[in-house]
Amino acid sequence: MTIGIWVLGDQLWSQQSALQSCLQQKQQTPVIFIESLAHAGQLPYHLQKLVLVWGAMRHFAAELRSLGFPVTYAQSQDFNTPLLEWIEQYQITELRVMTPTDRPFATLDLSTKDKKLTVKALYEL
Repeated sequence: MTIGIWVLGDQLWSQQSALQSCLQQKQQTPVIFIESLAHAGQLPYHLQKLVLVWGAMRHFAAELRSLGFPVTYAQSQDFNTPLLEWIEQYQITELRVMTPTDRPFATLDLSTKDKKLTVKALYEL
């Protein structure tokens, strides 16, 4: 079983639950960050806010790399394409993400063609 972690743009701290759940095996736990242009266009985000969020995501991705996590950083039109490619590349069977606060993430379809994927949303205590 391979566990992967998806870090969302409003979950950029090392104590968040998905990362904390895998600290003991961080070298074997792939992490993904995704910049989605379609998501950015769904809500009235100010361009400066997007620059700040994506810049913070890039810095945090670099921080996690320095801590030993294998990190993938993707820029795409959507979330599904790079996420499903990453799941296939690393043969991920369990995806962990801290419970999303944005509704679009809570309803995201992560169906895979020929593979069973468990998605665990981990709550902050």
